[in-house]
Amino acid sequence: MNSHANPDLERDSTRAHAVPLVLLPGTVCDERLFAPMLSELDHSEIIVLPLTGARTTPDLAARLLAMAPKRFSLLGFSLGGIVALEMIAQAPERIERLALVDTTAAPDGNVDVRRIATEKARGEGMTGYILGSWDKLVSPANRNDVKLRDAIVSMAVDAGADVLAEQSDIAIHRNDSRPRLGAIDVPTLILAGEDEQVCSLDAHAELAAGIPVARYFTIPKAGHFSPLENPAAVARHVRDWLDWTQETLSNEPSQTKGAEMSDATSKPQTKGASPVAVENVLQVERHDYPDLAPTNRPRSQSLNGFDDIYTDIVDYIIRCTHKIWDERDIGLIYTHYTHNCVLYGTTGTIYNREDVVRDTIQRLVSFPERRGMGTQVIWNGNDKDGFYTSHLVTGSGRHTQYGHLGQPTGKPFVSRTIADCMVFENKIYREWVVADTMAIIQQLGLDPHHFAMKTAKAKFDAGLISLDIGENRRFLGQTPPNEKADTSLAHNDIEAQTIEMLHEVFTKRMFGQIARDYAPNAQYHGPLMKELYGQAAIIHQHLGLIGSLPDASFEIQHVASNPCEEGGTKVAVRWLMEGHHLGYGILGTLGDPTGKRVQVMGMTHYHWKNGKIVDEWNVYDELSLLVQVKLGQLAAEAGVAD
Repeated sequence: MNSHANPDLERDSTRAHAVPLVLLPGTVCDERLFAPMLSELDHSEIIVLPLTGARTTPDLAARLLAMAPKRFSLLGFSLGGIVALEMIAQAPERIERLALVDTTAAPDGNVDVRRIATEKARGEGMTGYILGSWDKLVSPANRNDVKLRDAIVSMAVDAGADVLAEQSDIAIHRNDSRPRLGAIDVPTLILAGEDEQVCSLDAHAELAAGIPVARYFTIPKAGHFSPLENPAAVARHVRDWLDWTQETLSNEPSQTKGAEMSDATSKPQTKGASPVAVENVLQVERHDYPDLAPTNRPRSQSLNGFDDIYTDIVDYIIRCTHKIWDERDIGLIYTHYTHNCVLYGTTGTIYNREDVVRDTIQRLVSFPERRGMGTQVIWNGNDKDGFYTSHLVTGSGRHTQYGHLGQPTGKPFVSRTIADCMVFENKIYREWVVADTMAIIQQLGLDPHHFAMKTAKAKFDAGLISLDIGENRRFLGQTPPNEKADTSLAHNDIEAQTIEMLHEVFTKRMFGQIARDYAPNAQYHGPLMKELYGQAAIIHQHLGLIGSLPDASFEIQHVASNPCEEGGTKVAVRWLMEGHHLGYGILGTLGDPTGKRVQVMGMTHYHWKNGKIVDEWNVYDELSLLVQVKLGQLAAEAGVAD
């Protein structure tokens, strides 16, 4: 990290939730400015302080410090951000962390304009004061938002011209905070509406460049009033900011260094410079295996408790997978999995390390030539809280030995697998694996119905009977599905946008959303090794999946994302669908509708670039669905399904 970094940041981020959060509104604004954002926060103590009672910024800062708790986190909007910079200059030891929203560190360069506007407000009223600058205050996307306009006008009218005059003096009589930015050594969040015109984006870039421990994001569909124009996006960043630690900041992907991040695409922009010192974590897509498992690369990420050979979390996943599966060092499972690890698969769950060892050996017995090529790794987390990785593997080999698939066919195969792992101190303690086994079955020329029945019979004989549980709660009774998606799992706006897209398509059945969110030439890498192109083909695939399970619910279990060396951002989603085989669709191997309840565990990687999805890697296993249908039929025949 930067040498200015404060060692106090090593403390658990829960401290930030324990200290009060002080909010400073902008000119002629009050607590209503923050109300939509606060509805999405969960904080023990939040205080909004008024910007009145003084005529200079230094005097107001001293007044507010006297009113504030002994130690607190501080968020300032517009004029509140200007005052916040003065407060941290006067009492840096009292401020836990700092957030600056739609503001500037520069001195006032519009003194005459400000005074003329104040006098005009006295004569024409506060409504005219707001509406006269309306096009500069909000994003073009929000100019016709009557509720937004009324909310801002209402605050201004209630404040009145006298408060405006007082706050204009505060803004005029302020210090130039730019020379003092380098002394700020607390986690600092900088936010600006992407259509900001009052405090320029260059001014925000200047803030980011000057503060050693800072992150800078632009808020989509927002101008100067981003807390009211896009409160959900602002709230997500504030939640993350309250969780930041020194380790969090040092884990920022290298693409964000020297550029602010736009929440619209999570794509590095070139409008400003961010000074955040970051670790250079490997990316898989463009590199050969020796680059991903280097012999002479210094450790580039804090990996406390990990074996010395690993340089970062991507190296860990790629290298240990290669050593276990390709070099056949299966015994590494003992040092890379906990004794009580849980592995969730599409046809069953493994609850201990010894069974993971046994299962790995059995799969390699059937495919002694198998190779698993790491295609991409999407991750989040750190060594203090634990890592989460989503690892897409393209496997290939030949069926040359008797094993779990029966007599060898000698045929080659290629298939995709995604494994999501939770990792702490060199050991995987929970893993989800979705392997496209049906792709292998078909390429080997085996009968999927025979193999599915064999698997289902073994489970049935062991007493593993899946009974129908009725409604899956996609919606309640006769109500429609929820209008809006639950984006609480999202860590940033590109993840939230992905969740919202999936909600539209799979919960609300608005398949036209695909044409709005996918590039015209998008490529779909699907189950059974399908390689399809274009929006129409992708719509058909997702429509066909729902067609087979028309009552299915869709639930997201986890989401993660990383900026990509190829440009844009890659997002990993783990999801579950649950419904009944009631219709016809792309799941042709299931045959005519059986009415049996099935569950689909799937994982998908998306590549967003320039605001559109350009690639989708989608993995779920049709064989798992067929096994579930067969199991339901066996249960029905035995009279235990009713």
